[in-house]
Amino acid sequence: MWRLLQQSLEGTSHRRSATPCQDSCAGTATCPGQESFLVVACADGAGSAGLSQEGSALACRRFVEVACEALEREGPEAVRDPERMRGWYGQVRRALEEEAARREVPVRELSCTLLTAVVGENASVFAQVGDGAIVVREGGGYVPVFWPQVGEYANTTWFVTSPDMEQVLQVASREPVDEVALFTDGLQMMALHFASRSVHRPFFEPLFAALRGAAHPEDLVVPLRSFLDSPAVNERTDDDKTLVLAVREGRAPAGCRG
Repeated sequence: MWRLLQQSLEGTSHRRSATPCQDSCAGTATCPGQESFLVVACADGAGSAGLSQEGSALACRRFVEVACEALEREGPEAVRDPERMRGWYGQVRRALEEEAARREVPVRELSCTLLTAVVGENASVFAQVGDGAIVVREGGGYVPVFWPQVGEYANTTWFVTSPDMEQVLQVASREPVDEVALFTDGLQMMALHFASRSVHRPFFEPLFAALRGAAHPEDLVVPLRSFLDSPAVNERTDDDKTLVLAVREGRAPAGCRG
């Protein structure tokens, strides 16, 4: 089974301006058959979009729904072809377009990044549009699956609602992993070394160790929120922050769902 811990917290700049948190995350561990899967997503709503918090929440929720539906139908085959991920992102985009039509607003008002992972026991697939990053354990260290997508100008990136979403969408298949983290750009300056394009290992090791050692992952929700709102973090970033952490415990019994 998987141990999963995830939180989104408003940044200090949002708190001062009474702006809602525009980050979101969603995830589940599921066993549709003989194999267990981790399905997780996080998103950062565009600061210039009026409904970005609704967009990020919908994008995460819809991706998890779409991926789990495919796993229920197809099992491991849904993970072996990375092109499936492109289709799932297309369904997320359609959900945002439908929501924009329902609200009678341009779809850009729901703009958000989207980072996702689907990890099985024999294969895994990852995808990303926008900044933030996905980190996995590889050997004795940690590596980024993709590097944050940054636009030509400062504080610019791409979104699921961008006209060229299909061109900028990054998809990658990997061997199965046992530790995975997803985070939005509010944490990337602490979690990554930009000069060497590498992962800051001391940021992740204590977090994964705490998750593995906890009697119940839910006991770590309050400590994680305290960490994300600590002076050490807030001195480095005033943006919203989302962190998703997952560790694999072992093979799950058939038919379980957690």
